[in-house]
Amino acid sequence: MLHREQLVTNAHVLTAPDVTVESWEGKTTSATIVKTDRRRDLALLAAPGLDALPAQLGDSAQLKAGAPLIAVGNPLGFVGAVSTGVVHSIGPIEHIGNLAWIRADIRLAPGNSGGPLADWQGQVVGVNTMIVSGGLALAVPSREVQRFLQRKNSPLSLGVVIRPVAWKGGALGMMILELVDGSAAEQASLLPGDVLVAADGRHFRSVDDLQASIDEAPGMLLHLDFYRGGQNTLRQVTVRLLPERVRYAA
Repeated sequence: MLHREQLVTNAHVLTAPDVTVESWEGKTTSATIVKTDRRRDLALLAAPGLDALPAQLGDSAQLKAGAPLIAVGNPLGFVGAVSTGVVHSIGPIEHIGNLAWIRADIRLAPGNSGGPLADWQGQVVGVNTMIVSGGLALAVPSREVQRFLQRKNSPLSLGVVIRPVAWKGGALGMMILELVDGSAAEQASLLPGDVLVAADGRHFRSVDDLQASIDEAPGMLLHLDFYRGGQNTLRQVTVRLLPERVRYAA
């Protein structure tokens, strides 16, 4: 909760454009989606009339391994359940990419997604998001939440589903598996099977580099190097990026 009529949750919990929010006191109200960031799995909702007490954001950068934490949510339908644990580590996770995460030794279950992760003073230091192997919980750090809130609009999007692949000479490529209808990639005539190898002249070193280039693209224009259909000819295309459209989970 940011203030009495706005709140932050995970983008992946949005299943329809019509959203109903219920407060701890049992008050319900309709909410609208203000913006989303699928890369960081965050969504901002406006809920006029909710009039709930706001939570206080803490500074995730001050957390250290072993610090005690509290998670609140509705796991498996148990409303308002509380779990406790400690910080395991903070930073990127190799198989997920370069995004920073709070990794906590704390029990989460379906229904915790989008709920607060708080320190021992009750300040929200993260947004609970998922569970990884070993049962550790991942949360988006509060500093990343603040960056999301300070961004005026939804992030730009290429509109593709990609898979990292090993490419020529051991280079990292991003193979396009699907195109979103009407997306920037489709309008630039990119095709499923194309392998992206560089953006704005920078070769990819991690799975997050493509999105980082999209976020930093000057004038909403992104220059891509790619190969098509297993051919050896390097192609180039300039894509005019579009704002990310809200999509809903199945």
